[in-house]
Amino acid sequence: MTFYEQMVPLLSNLLEIGETLKAPICGTLLQKKRNYTFGYLGLSENAILVSLLQGDSKKLKGTNRIPFSNIQKTKVRKSLFPLQYILQIYLTDGDMIKFRISK
Repeated sequence: MTFYEQMVPLLSNLLEIGETLKAPICGTLLQKKRNYTFGYLGLSENAILVSLLQGDSKKLKGTNRIPFSNIQKTKVRKSLFPLQYILQIYLTDGDMIKFRISK
């Protein structure tokens, strides 16, 4: 099974009625203390969809929806690695989420 074949169903499960999956991509959640979690990101009409995987990249670790109303601002910059970008999402509650995403 390819990453794409696994990614689309996992993200589609997070869609609400009437929503469609717009842009599924692979990424890595960057956490403090050098902890990294591989996962998938998707975009719908109303939210960013997140599915995180366990270490072997096959078992689901957790899922979440980030509604656009909870996002204060976003920043995107190029990574040191070719064809990768760092996406920073600043939430209205003061938290910041950082992902490394592949083009």
